[in-house]
This record gives sequence, structure tokens and C-alpha cells, in this order.
Amino acid sequence: MDESIPPEIRQRLQLAKKNGNKTEQLRLWQEYSSQQGFSSEWIMAARLGEAGYTDEQAHMVACLFGRC
Repeated sequence: MDESIPPEIRQRLQLAKKNGNKTEQLRLWQEYSSQQGFSSEWIMAARLGEAGYTDEQAHMVACLFGRC
């Protein structure tokens, strides 16, 4: 697990994983992302091991949904 995650969140996240508590895992990831100022998309990409969206990709998706 990433050492940049604060120890208290890391410990609670490990316990939630051990207990299979997906709701608590999600809440802890959201808490960590809000503390760091990360977007939900960035955190999800990090959890999946993928790169985040580029500005061009984000603009293309926004245009697909009529928001550009």
C-alpha cells in the first residue's frame, strides 16, 4: 500500500479490506482524496493502476454529453 497515505487511513483501510467492508473502503478512499484535493476520477484511476484522463480526453467526453 502506498506510503503517502496517512497511517490512520492506511490502517483503517487495511482493516476494512480484511473484513470485506467495501462501503468503508470507498468512504476511506473518498476521505483521502478530499484531503489531497484529488478528483474522484484520479483516485479511481490510481486504484486501477491506470493513467488519469488528459485534458483532451476530458473535453471529448464533455462534448459527448453536451457540456462543452
